[in-house]
Amino acid sequence: MLESVRDTRAMGSMIFARIIYALNWMNIGAIFVLMASDVGAGVSGLGVVTAAFYLGIGIFQIPGGLLAAKWGPKKVAVLGIFIFSFSALGTAASTNIPELAVLRFVVGAGMAFVFAPGIVIITRLLRGEKSGMGVGLFNSAYDIGGLLALSGWVAVASVTGWRLSLVTSGGLGLITGILALIFVPGDEVRTELRVSMRPLVDVLKNRQLILIGLGTIGFDVGNTIISSFMIYYLVSTKVASSTVAGLVASLVTVVPIFAALWFGRAYDVVVRHKLIMTLAILASAGSLVFGAFPSIYAAILCSAIGGLVAGVGYTFAFAGARDLNRAGKEYEGLAISWVNSLHLTGSFLPPIFFSYVVESLGYSQAWLWSAALTLVFLVPILVMVQRWRR
Repeated sequence: MLESVRDTRAMGSMIFARIIYALNWMNIGAIFVLMASDVGAGVSGLGVVTAAFYLGIGIFQIPGGLLAAKWGPKKVAVLGIFIFSFSALGTAASTNIPELAVLRFVVGAGMAFVFAPGIVIITRLLRGEKSGMGVGLFNSAYDIGGLLALSGWVAVASVTGWRLSLVTSGGLGLITGILALIFVPGDEVRTELRVSMRPLVDVLKNRQLILIGLGTIGFDVGNTIISSFMIYYLVSTKVASSTVAGLVASLVTVVPIFAALWFGRAYDVVVRHKLIMTLAILASAGSLVFGAFPSIYAAILCSAIGGLVAGVGYTFAFAGARDLNRAGKEYEGLAISWVNSLHLTGSFLPPIFFSYVVESLGYSQAWLWSAALTLVFLVPILVMVQRWRR
């Protein structure tokens, strides 16, 4: 529970920042149908831009975790918010795919500095050892932002133009950075702390962290493809209008708003974490099979089931990363960053894979082959230890 008005304001500023973070993450996939003609690209261009973003957010997770250990989570989170917000503003001026890809890479790099420090801040504000609840709350805020991006941003961009819509989302990001700077308590003074090689190596060599990071890519396949491509797919195949397509795609974020909180509580009481992750990856693959059918009802099932299992998988993965860390409390952010780095860097593959299969074999085959790709990532989860909590 929060213990003061100061903590409440700090929590509110971080939740707001997380919502706008997700808006700037997902809005490109939502409005690409409006951008495509201006930047001279189709589904392959969307694949390149999406992959560039995931490379940026994946590669910079470890630097973000190291800086959080040395400087403190608040400084790093605020820095990341300003980096991704200014870069998001820059995307409004993009005229071609290479420019857009570079800027989205930088947006991803900035976001890499926010996630793990943000989880550390949230869990400390809750004043408890309930990792699942803290991560579930933070992930639910992300899903609210994703809902705003997928269900509403096409409408905003249709009225204002896609460039002004990106200026708006980037500007909101700057506001959240200012609020976090004002309201989040300052970091503890750490003049004596030196980030040494031993705990760094302990984190990077932790077999369980590596396995959970690789296994989480199984959720990224479905989540990335649904959130990035569903609107473009439904509109380009004339299954639905952009408005209806946005509502369908938004289910991948609506369902986890509730699922992340519920499964956050579940994480704190269950012991068979591996079994739940295994079942969730199987369900994630199943959701993509529904995408192979050119029907609005199949698309609804694809997005809804994909959102449910993402809420389960990401909550368990990030809470597990914190609890499986053995390098010391100050390296919690680094452990989360390492898991995030592994799965997000690996996530550059699904959009490239999906767009390539679309252009080679068509959308139905792309959905089916993506489901098969998901099943590959069962292997890391199956060889993990059974109990993850401390």
